[in-house]
Amino acid sequence: MTQGRILDASIEELETQGITRYRVKRVAAAANVSVSLLYSYFEDREGLLAATVVRRYRDEVLRTATVFTGPLVGVSTADALRAAMHQMIDDAQRPERFSSRGLRLESFSFARHNDTAAEGIAAAQREAASYIVGRVQPVIDRGLVIAGMSAASFARIWYAIFFGQVILEGEHSLTATPEEWRQSLYAIAEAMITPAPG
Repeated sequence: MTQGRILDASIEELETQGITRYRVKRVAAAANVSVSLLYSYFEDREGLLAATVVRRYRDEVLRTATVFTGPLVGVSTADALRAAMHQMIDDAQRPERFSSRGLRLESFSFARHNDTAAEGIAAAQREAASYIVGRVQPVIDRGLVIAGMSAASFARIWYAIFFGQVILEGEHSLTATPEEWRQSLYAIAEAMITPAPG
């Protein structure tokens, strides 16, 4: 589909050139369309940039949500939940499981000042949140986590831990060794699982 090719080319242009060096002519050439055809799909450069930022953000957040919740599918026992949570923890320690081509910070700045992009990103966040809660809810419904924990709070804790880890990468006073961090997460996971009766 032509519009999809244009957006793919626009994502590549934005990620390699940034907003300040972003050129619609290069996007059109990479998509193998004329600039006039490109503008039949998007009102102007700002509209194309808004659609690009939203598409890239949505793709990334939904892909990450799928990776994040994948081990929880079909979990029906506390032991299976423990194994799933350990898998989630181990996956989060492997950066190749997540995109190495994140959106540039300037794209988020653009989105804050563009109503169309801001609305699209908010919609993508709602879609991802619903998806995650839908994948976590069966674990809650089976009573596999401690009383009082909702699907939203379970997901939020783990999502915050994983993304906080990315933000805190580097050497500083909050740096933990990979094994120390993994063991700490295992301990948190254990505390969230309903204890075996007896």
